[in-house]
Amino acid sequence: METLLQTKKALASLYQISRLTMVGAGRDELIQEVLETIINGLQYDRVALYLLREGTSILEGIINVGCQVSIKGLKYDLYQDDCVETRVVKTGEIIHIRDGCDHSFYTPLDRKRNEVLKRTCCVLLPVYIKQGIIGTMLADRSQRQGAITADDIEILEIFCNQIGIVVENKRLQASNRRKIAELTRLQKITRAMSEPRDLESLYRVITREAVQLGKSQGCWLCLADDENRRFPVAVAEGCGLAEIERLADDGQQAEALAKQQAVYRLREAEAAGGERRLGILALPLVSGKKVLGVINFLYRENTSLAGINLDVLDIFAAQAAKAIENLTFYYHLLEERDFRESILRSTPNSIFTVDRELRITSCNHPARRMFSNFGELYRRCIYDIIDSDSFRQAISQVAAGERSMVQLEVGVQRAEEPDKLFFVSITALHHDWSRNQELLILVQDQTEKKKMDREVERMKRLASIGQLAAGIAHEIRNPLTGMNISLDIIKEEMAGSQYAVKLLDGVSSELDRLETIVSSLLEFSRAGILEIGQVEVDELLRQWLETFREQCRRRDIEVSLELPDRLAPVTGDVEKIRQVIINLSLNAMEAIKGRGKIEFAVFPVPESKYAPYPSWSDSLLDGPRYRMIGISIADSGVGMTPEVKEKIFDPFFTTRNQGTGLGLSIAHNIIKDHQGWIEVDSKPGRGSRFTVFLPVAMPETSAQGREDVKSNTYY
Repeated sequence: METLLQTKKALASLYQISRLTMVGAGRDELIQEVLETIINGLQYDRVALYLLREGTSILEGIINVGCQVSIKGLKYDLYQDDCVETRVVKTGEIIHIRDGCDHSFYTPLDRKRNEVLKRTCCVLLPVYIKQGIIGTMLADRSQRQGAITADDIEILEIFCNQIGIVVENKRLQASNRRKIAELTRLQKITRAMSEPRDLESLYRVITREAVQLGKSQGCWLCLADDENRRFPVAVAEGCGLAEIERLADDGQQAEALAKQQAVYRLREAEAAGGERRLGILALPLVSGKKVLGVINFLYRENTSLAGINLDVLDIFAAQAAKAIENLTFYYHLLEERDFRESILRSTPNSIFTVDRELRITSCNHPARRMFSNFGELYRRCIYDIIDSDSFRQAISQVAAGERSMVQLEVGVQRAEEPDKLFFVSITALHHDWSRNQELLILVQDQTEKKKMDREVERMKRLASIGQLAAGIAHEIRNPLTGMNISLDIIKEEMAGSQYAVKLLDGVSSELDRLETIVSSLLEFSRAGILEIGQVEVDELLRQWLETFREQCRRRDIEVSLELPDRLAPVTGDVEKIRQVIINLSLNAMEAIKGRGKIEFAVFPVPESKYAPYPSWSDSLLDGPRYRMIGISIADSGVGMTPEVKEKIFDPFFTTRNQGTGLGLSIAHNIIKDHQGWIEVDSKPGRGSRFTVFLPVAMPETSAQGREDVKSNTYY
């Protein structure tokens, strides 16, 4: 009767505990209530509860009632500690210990525990939840020396079930809270993965957050190569490469990628106390159908993955894959942009885009440099910098969709850009002009090319003339010599006739003139023979001007010379260069009618001036370095028309009655053979300026192969 009353009292207490569960009391508080009910209602001396630490193989003492020795914090490992407490969890059996029985399942650890706790009458029962056994409850009557019957065990099972319900509910609540926390953390991780602007930083964010989210002790990220054949380690967190090499399993990664889901495997690893088990979770990174890699989680403790939310990890993997794909695509876009910009920067051509109103919306650096004299180009009308009837017509045709592309040459004559010639290509950026409303205009400066083409043609013509002139000169010189000898004999025979002698003197004078012309022809054909050395241009000019100033003074012409403080020597034949200077000086003097002035100047040439020409090494000069110098001879004479200016270097072209027309041609060839060129600026009534450009002398000048350098002569 007394036992029945105790049972009813215990069941009433269980009902009260159930109510406490509903109002949200804490886990330990509820378990304490259950254990105290067992002690008070069922007459036990002591009751203890051991629970598995979630996600591990550790059986841990949670709480005890009636025991003098506390079990809180006492731990057993299911796989290393063999005792009745762990056996109940592993097998699910109820173990009943009786006084005087030497049970066959006793281990040394059991006997040691029995001596300390003096267990002579107790029972150990498993605690169940839906997922399985989570612990052991021990009920002891050793002091009372009362027997534990089958009915007692049945009632204790009810209490174990109640404990299981309490633990399961609390774990469910904790799991829900963890899920909320994990989802919140997942949102933060997503933001964190969107912040890095380089892939290395993103990989480190992924592995760092993966360790936290997956509750692992280490993590490494393997990324697929271009052909998805290898998955090398990109970055690791919490583990070294040596450990990764021991634990990595290509088969596990391949299975995870094939199934496109997480694959978990256990490994046996060596430890200080022997072998131990490690867990490896391979989580694939897949975006759409594209395989990006695998995240590998290392579990040194929680090898059962209990408490690990794989759904959250799947979401994390999908977001990590998308972040990698987005950032990789972003870098591809940057590379393509940089590649296109490098092309735009490298091309020597000007590129414009214009809107429907034909205002410039963008242009590259060469365009800004080519049209720098116009200032800011953005939003300027394209007709402000390039304009002609044919250009306007071409733009209209492309804008109207009549032609997809128009290419044409446009000549520009304006004060700031005289005699410019552009090759222009016009096309719509998209086929639908009405929708896109933008045109692409490519502008190539053909001015220098046209000059070069004319110069090449001139040189071909001069080469032919030179060969012809050399042949003619040799053929004419011998007859002239014979004619002069014959005239001298005739003059002696007809010495008595003054009229005949006068006629013969006239013939002799004309023969001398022919001899001069023949000598000039021979000089013209031999212009390429040079004695190369270093020429001090400033000293050469000073020597020549001592004589030339006196000639000019007699004609009331003022002469000035402007020289820089320091001037490097040029490479060339001193006599040939002297011949060019004398020829240009005399031409300048002859061009002045009456009073006037001639200005000589020598100056270093900026690199932009000779950019299209041969690339010379820097001169070994103190101060600013330059590669060419200019020699300018300007006069205040009558000037030249464009038609005359176009022909002045042609053989036998002259504007003077007594000239041979070969002086400037010879000068032109000499400078060309020196790898230089001559420029002419002249306008009728405003004088002329001849500028000779010569290369600065370099160390080991002789190493420069003259025959291998193309003509760079321009006028």
